[in-house]
Amino acid sequence: MAQAINRWEPNTGLALRDAMNQLFEESFVRPFSRTGNGNGHQYLPLDIYETDESFVVKAFVPGVTADRLDITTQQNTVTIRAEQPAEAQENVRYYLRERPSGIWLRSFELPTPIDAQHIEASLNQGVLVLTVPKAPEAKPHRVSIKAA
Repeated sequence: MAQAINRWEPNTGLALRDAMNQLFEESFVRPFSRTGNGNGHQYLPLDIYETDESFVVKAFVPGVTADRLDITTQQNTVTIRAEQPAEAQENVRYYLRERPSGIWLRSFELPTPIDAQHIEASLNQGVLVLTVPKAPEAKPHRVSIKAA
């Protein structure tokens, strides 16, 4: 997501509304916490960036194996579902339990049409990497000019 660059003017004061808008724009507060998104699923952190040919999605899924991942698409929307079952141990009392278990779920819409038939996925050291090609009509096209 691009962020606007604003010129700093030292002699102008910020109105309260401007100050509040700036606070929210620069905030690290997310709409849901890392422990859940309000529907019983864990929050799945993502990085998404774009190249001329595709979108690249990196998801942090520590301890999840490929057979416990499900990736689906519908139009421009990609959904990643990962499941990490809790370890079943008898006769133990935890003093600290911070490693997440349960279901991680994340859906996001990409800004241009995608070629869902050619998405590539890899899983390496707890990082899921999706390469989502853009549909041919969404890729940049160079127009050649004929000299008269």
